[in-house]
Amino acid sequence: MSNNRDNGLPPKEAALFKSIVKHYETKQYKKGVKACDQILKKFAEHGETLAMKGLILNCQERKPEAYELVRKGVKMDMKSHVCWHVYGLLYRSDREYLQAIKAYRSALRHDADNVQILRDLSLLQVQMRDLPGFVQTRQHLLTLKPTNRNNWFTFAVSQHLQGRVSQAIGIVEAYERTLEGSPENDYEHGEMLLYKNMLLEEDGQLQAALDHLDKHKSEIVDVLCWLEKRAQLLRELGRHDEAEPIYRQLLKRNPEHCAYHAGIQACVLKSTPVEHWLDVPCNAEAEAALKALYAELQHTFPKSTVCRRLPLDFARDPDHFRVAAKTYLLPPLRKGVPSLFADIKPLYADASKAAALGDIFGDWLSTLEADGILRGEKVAELPTVIMWVRALYAQHLDMTGETLKALRILDQAIKHTPTLLDLAMFKARVFKHGGALSDASDTMDAARQLDLQDRYLNTKATRYLLRADNVDEAQKVIGLFTKDGDNHSNLYDMQCMWYALEVARSHLRQGEYGKALKNFVAVDKHFNDIVEDQFDFHTYCIRKMTLRAYVRMLRLEDGIFGHHFWVEAAHGACETYLALVDKPAKAKAAEEAEASDEMSAAERKKAESKRKKAEAKAKAEAEAAAKVAGSAKGEGGGGGGGKKKGAVKERPVDEDPDGAALAGVDNPLEKASGFLRTMQTHAPRDVRTHTLACEIAMRKKKYLLVLRALRKAHALAADAPDVHKCTVRFLHAVGSESGLDGTIAKVIEANREHLGAKAGESLSAYVDAYLQRTQGAAPSVRAAAVLAAAEMRLLIEPSERDEALKLVCGLEVTGMSLPIAMETHALLASAFKDEAAAAAFKARAVLAFPVCTYFGGKAPPIEEHWSAAPLTPIAGEATAQAA
Repeated sequence: MSNNRDNGLPPKEAALFKSIVKHYETKQYKKGVKACDQILKKFAEHGETLAMKGLILNCQERKPEAYELVRKGVKMDMKSHVCWHVYGLLYRSDREYLQAIKAYRSALRHDADNVQILRDLSLLQVQMRDLPGFVQTRQHLLTLKPTNRNNWFTFAVSQHLQGRVSQAIGIVEAYERTLEGSPENDYEHGEMLLYKNMLLEEDGQLQAALDHLDKHKSEIVDVLCWLEKRAQLLRELGRHDEAEPIYRQLLKRNPEHCAYHAGIQACVLKSTPVEHWLDVPCNAEAEAALKALYAELQHTFPKSTVCRRLPLDFARDPDHFRVAAKTYLLPPLRKGVPSLFADIKPLYADASKAAALGDIFGDWLSTLEADGILRGEKVAELPTVIMWVRALYAQHLDMTGETLKALRILDQAIKHTPTLLDLAMFKARVFKHGGALSDASDTMDAARQLDLQDRYLNTKATRYLLRADNVDEAQKVIGLFTKDGDNHSNLYDMQCMWYALEVARSHLRQGEYGKALKNFVAVDKHFNDIVEDQFDFHTYCIRKMTLRAYVRMLRLEDGIFGHHFWVEAAHGACETYLALVDKPAKAKAAEEAEASDEMSAAERKKAESKRKKAEAKAKAEAEAAAKVAGSAKGEGGGGGGGKKKGAVKERPVDEDPDGAALAGVDNPLEKASGFLRTMQTHAPRDVRTHTLACEIAMRKKKYLLVLRALRKAHALAADAPDVHKCTVRFLHAVGSESGLDGTIAKVIEANREHLGAKAGESLSAYVDAYLQRTQGAAPSVRAAAVLAAAEMRLLIEPSERDEALKLVCGLEVTGMSLPIAMETHALLASAFKDEAAAAAFKARAVLAFPVCTYFGGKAPPIEEHWSAAPLTPIAGEATAQAA
């Protein structure tokens, strides 16, 4: 805190005021308050002293007194930049940044060249992304202190963030002209040069960036970055022959780096780099070139896993794929790597590769069971190899939907090595995919109990319990690895978002909307905290000259709300608020009131007494906990105002542990709209964002907003079932709306073609056209389309119920995914209300999903999974089992 002008105090008190500032800066808060009181005894209305006392009290968690004193100080001395600066600091501590900026600007009106206030203002401007104001403030600071290196580079960064890259380059070059002699810190000087190179690259000056790298090679300490950047620039300039030797040099440093492999592939193919070839076309010529490259790289780096793994992605020739698969799979198979199948799982997106892998696993298993030797090999394998082959084959069968066979083979593997917990985890996963969530959680918990010190197993067991909606048991399990078993506060402090999301989804499935919202909102708070945490880096990164990392961090923060964790939480919150609108809490209150009416007077009195006792007990426990926390809290000695070593931090009491207040909002749609606006900005490529926008706007009857959302949804996935249903509901609603504004009706009519609806076309014809478009889709996609069409036909033409029902009943269960099968049964039972059709579908579905509890399936006992004939022992296996 600076005080560059006469504060109107006599010399003795003026010196005492300076000591107040020093006490605040050194966190000696008791001494600071004492000095303030000494001045205020003589000058009770001295504004700056009042403000400083308020600032110190704020550091002692006495916020109401602090705000009162600071406001009084500002009122007493409206022209004091110190009072306004303190007011801004107070707001900043409460994260009210816009109010703090206003206070700082008021302070600058009375002291326009105060460096400290300008610096504080610039921090808030970049935090709030007020980039024009940030540029202006940093330019002012540079003119005031042109000898400060930080001022030059913060000004350059401000221009960079605004997209004025050429101006940023000019600022860096102007600073370079002021340098004399050798740099004080070689690393920071090298970072400055790399930042300038980053600016040249982003400005499109690729050749200039390359020349700059070559010119300053000896000055750049980060040699690895220099090599990576030079190889990249040469490749982007089309000089692939020069870039290839550098990528080979980089591979010698780290042959497992996928980006280096993508770079050398691009140099060989004279194309853009591709890290994952699964979804990218690869012709025979490119495959041959890459095959030759990786034959060489596998010889050069025989221990490299990536050199053997990448050919599986780009291999298109069946023979090439089989050879590459065996080359890659055998070493980790013999070593017993549990994650081997997880590594090759992405290959199952290609049906031909999935079939080839199944043939390989099946052939290995048959030859091992026959004579203990893999086909084409001459030496007998170790006894554990057959167990891992069974595990691989079972996971393959699980991917192809053969649940019972997968369980049988897994049980054979478990019989071979009962103590291997990975096999129990694989079996739990098979149960989960088969729809037996309770069996899956029990099996995963059995795996956890094989190694109680494994935190990963504890986490997996918790996740499976939550998916089985066993929240209480999940809380006990996850609490085993939290401090003092306090899983609620510890997991929240650790920002454990997967847990919050799983708990929220479980509560939402069970209709506990308050608890669901509590956890969804907790994830939102975590992301807001992440945004706030960048504040400390604004000065640190500039001071340490980590400018490239700083710019990347700011760009990451700009898109942080597009992270899938936040998007999932926002979608869940919106779904919960929509459920509250559709099934209001009043229904529950009515039920409770009805139950209360049925009680006798004595029973009501007894229930009320019980409720009051429970409330009193909870209040007493909270007060006792607060008292214990308060006694553990230290005040510190010597006026330091700090806490004693080992003191327990007092935790604020959660006044809404079950989320009742969150679920009891007056207008749930407005709360949902708050999440939706952020999703529309940060997750515009997610179709669910726009379907949720449709649902919310439809309930508000904001038809133009629905139209806008539908146009965006159709641009992303016109034939998605949810998009189709939203479109039909919208067109049906506006067609049935009697009081629709004429202008709105004209706008909707003009945009029908953008929704795939021809002018004058009936909704029935629109639904039929949708069915026709999805005729050749995959079985599950086609089934989802038929369900959407049948549901919409039932909506627009209830008289055509039998035809819609016929559509649904005609669906084949074979090839249908489990969620779609469950949705089909639910539609038959709820929308169509046809118990016979639902029961018939259930009978067919249980054959396709034999362990799914939803359809009445049941996992057969382990004895039934084993093959009728005993397993043929392979060489050494019986000895190993006996040992």
